[in-house]
Amino acid sequence: MNGETRYHAEVKIPIEGHEARVNCFADTLVEIFQDIGTICSQFPPDWKNPAKREIANAELKAKQVKAAPEAEQTGEVPVCQECGTDAFMELIRWTDKVTLKPRQAWKCQQCQKWDRNNGRGR
Repeated sequence: MNGETRYHAEVKIPIEGHEARVNCFADTLVEIFQDIGTICSQFPPDWKNPAKREIANAELKAKQVKAAPEAEQTGEVPVCQECGTDAFMELIRWTDKVTLKPRQAWKCQQCQKWDRNNGRGR
């Protein structure tokens, strides 16, 4: 055997705002589907049920919205360059993967464009 397999599958699942990927390699489709079944059986029940997953996503979103009101209260919400309004702007916060420092930037939730000025100026 040369170490190569005939089939490959990748199972993707969002976990707390990150995407986890699990790869399966096998010589038959039956083995691939068995591996996918085994992988999915390891997920907590909340991840398998779309309704519960949506509730979990909504709760996560609510936590993010509560974390950003100080900028909105001070009038620092930038106007989207595409839409021309600040009504759909959201302050997104994350941890930089390279520096591990907290980062934040404004993103329009209507047109999905990031603020080029990063909140500086209008």
